[in-house]
Formats: sequence, structure tokens, C-alpha cells
Amino acid sequence: MQRFFPDFESLDRFTLSLACFDDAIRCPHCAKSHQLISHGVIYKQRSIREREAVGKRVFCSNRFQHKGCGRTVQLYVATVIPALQYRAVTVFAFLSALLMNVSVSAAYQTATGRVDARHAWRWLHNLHQRLSDFRTFVHARCAPLVSTFTTRCRRLQLLLPTLQALFSLHPATPCAHYQILSQQPLF
Repeated sequence: MQRFFPDFESLDRFTLSLACFDDAIRCPHCAKSHQLISHGVIYKQRSIREREAVGKRVFCSNRFQHKGCGRTVQLYVATVIPALQYRAVTVFAFLSALLMNVSVSAAYQTATGRVDARHAWRWLHNLHQRLSDFRTFVHARCAPLVSTFTTRCRRLQLLLPTLQALFSLHPATPCAHYQILSQQPLF
């Protein structure tokens, strides 16, 4: 099942038409069809008064003679990274600054406006954990990776050439593009 969509309207159309699909759409947990029901909207709080719809929940129904597993699947707009406060654009700005040989703390401060860079190292750790997925994705779509980065951090020496190749595939919105094509979250 598709987990990331280009915009909220296409996501909403998909969830409202779940009953129209034959056996094409199945629950990712129990693999049963005709059991999925749109269950609600996922919001991100932008400020005290403002919240934004960024996804929807789909429920594999086990009620009223349905034979589903009862589990919920969350579907997101591709410009949102699940379980992350910041949008994909902010992460892209952080990674772009790193690709321009800016220090990690300065890149994080530029992208988020925050002084404390603890989360920057968490982001890099999460990206490094997904490095093999990124390399597989990039290897199937472009030329071999060449490292032109000189940093003291071994993690960045491995990660930055892969991210540069990933960004060269779709320079406008590479994080959202990756999530739509691979159907996996960036982190």
C-alpha cells in the first residue's frame, strides 16, 4: 500500500475511495483486502492556534463482521517526515548546508534557527542508519558515488556523497521525492 502522497488532496481521495478498490489494496499487517476504512486525520501543531493536516489513518476493521486485524496504518504527505517536528524542507536545508562544508552545528542553526545542535547529531545518526537504503536507491538511478568531501567525521565522509547523489536526482524537493518513490520515510 502506498504510504506517501504528493499532497493532502490526493491522500484524501485515496482514503475516501478505499471501498472501490478490488484486491489491489491490502492491509500491510494481515494482507486482507476489503477491510480498510478511513479513520481520521493526522495533524501537526504549527503554533498554539494553528494546526496543519499532514496525513490520515486507515483502520483494518475487525468490527461488524469484518475480518481485519484491527491495526492502524498511517499515510502521510511526502513533505512531512513521520515522527519529526520539522518538515522535509528544513531537513533539506540542513543537509544542503552540510554539503556546502558548513559545520554540523552551524548547518542546524541555519536550518532551524535553534542554537543547540543536539538534534542535528540525532538526525545524522538516523540518516547513517538508513545509509544502505539510500545507497541502494541511488545506485539504481545514477552514476557511482565519488567522494569529494574532506571532513574529520567518518560518518559524514560516508553519508555526504550519498546525499549529494540523492539530491542530484531531484534537486527541487529531494526528501519528498525520495519518500514518494521509495515509500519509506527519510528517517
